[in-house]
Amino acid sequence: MSESNVRARVVKATVSPTTKQIHKDDFKTLYGSDILEPPYNLTELKLMGEYSSILQQCIDAYKTNIVGFGVESEYKLDINSEEIEQAVKEQAEKENTRLGEFIRYLNLDESPELILGYVIDDREKTGNGYIEIIRDGTRLPVGIEYADAQHMRVCKKTEPEEVEYKILENGVEKKVKRWKRFRRYVQMIDQEKVYFKEYGDPRIMNSATGKFDESTPENLRATEIYHFKIGSGTYGKPRWLGNLISLYGARKAEELNLMYFTNGRHIPAAITVSNGQLDDTSYNNLQTYMNDLSGTDNAHKFLLLEVQGIAEEKMTNGDEKITPAKVEIKSLAEVLQQDALFLEYDENTRQKIRSSFRLPPLYTGEAQEFSRATADTARKVTEEQVFQPERKTLARILNALFLEPLEFQYVKLSIKGADFHDPIEIAKVLSPFIQAHAVAPNDLRPLLGQVLGKKVEFLPEEYDLPMTPMQNQSGVSDGLRDIMKSDYQQESLIDLLKDMRDVLESMQS
Repeated sequence: MSESNVRARVVKATVSPTTKQIHKDDFKTLYGSDILEPPYNLTELKLMGEYSSILQQCIDAYKTNIVGFGVESEYKLDINSEEIEQAVKEQAEKENTRLGEFIRYLNLDESPELILGYVIDDREKTGNGYIEIIRDGTRLPVGIEYADAQHMRVCKKTEPEEVEYKILENGVEKKVKRWKRFRRYVQMIDQEKVYFKEYGDPRIMNSATGKFDESTPENLRATEIYHFKIGSGTYGKPRWLGNLISLYGARKAEELNLMYFTNGRHIPAAITVSNGQLDDTSYNNLQTYMNDLSGTDNAHKFLLLEVQGIAEEKMTNGDEKITPAKVEIKSLAEVLQQDALFLEYDENTRQKIRSSFRLPPLYTGEAQEFSRATADTARKVTEEQVFQPERKTLARILNALFLEPLEFQYVKLSIKGADFHDPIEIAKVLSPFIQAHAVAPNDLRPLLGQVLGKKVEFLPEEYDLPMTPMQNQSGVSDGLRDIMKSDYQQESLIDLLKDMRDVLESMQS
């Protein structure tokens, strides 16, 4: 009874694109006593923007639309109102000038928008962002500096400290005290540590040791840190963290596509040998062939397989009867897509990441399916639900940091947003009001300036009257007729007549 044996061996290339990077944590040996360990490797999170094909676009959209349009000073009240006293108006104007200068020189090397953009970039990548607040000799805040989140760590809370606050009670300023536990922060770069204290901590701390010491020299006194974070934990967590596995999967899919196109001649195939066997020499040659697939220099090669047939029986003359061997190569390329692999998976990953930021494709440069109506709707909804709340939260923090110690009463920091006003559309809306004579010329002058692209001065007050229909054939409108009948015009006419009378009398004499 004859037996047939089947042997299977897998031949594959030994080249692998797997990364060999190790994200080292310099604080590894310091956790546990005072420094708290973050839940995730901050360096790896910081680099995810370089690994992903969609994450950085979402973060750039946040930076541009939250702080990219500028930080400016804004009045808390309408200084042009007749109800505002002149002294209050003058004080508000002085504070507005002073706050504008403070914003301009908040950082001497870079603009405030750029510094805050760095912070938002760190916060969206790692869940944490930090700014260092610099005070002058009078202990007033005068500047901010960016602190890289991957080098910062949070320490445990210190003992409670009594702090004084200013509040308003029935419109009257009042000082209150409360106990608060502050944190310390530590930064390590090249094995050198620097300690910071939390913003608002009134104690003097040594930046080299992290200990509170009143005798600390001026050059070693720690500055303050404000921690921007997502969430209520000790460390923040990025909003896209739930899609971390999808980001890694999309990266692996792109690496697989890279290998597919780099080794484009490598087509999955099954080699079947019937009535024969592949000897070790041919197998080793086949393995060498597979390992040399990479690169364009090896794009055109032929594979020759030599197979030994199986001897069935010996002939009478001593020769062996050899069964002819049959070799078939069956392509498995039908399991691959025509251009690349996992394109649908990659698209789903992009949608997941955009969803975690609550951004439409319009903000990440993917607007092929948008019309003007859908684009305007997407912009307005995203502005209302995402960017405007973020700007208000950031402005509220900045005002809390700087307005109270600098004693600004009538002005505040404001973060500008995108201008969605369309002068053409506004003009269409204003047409019924103009026809109903409910609009004065000066009401429309700013809009006219936007259309013309230049500043248009306001008309004098006597001409700033609602436009009314013509009542006579002479072309004089009711508005002009009212001007002619005004007390001012009558007094001018009387003075003119008196001057003419005096001239005539002098001529007669």
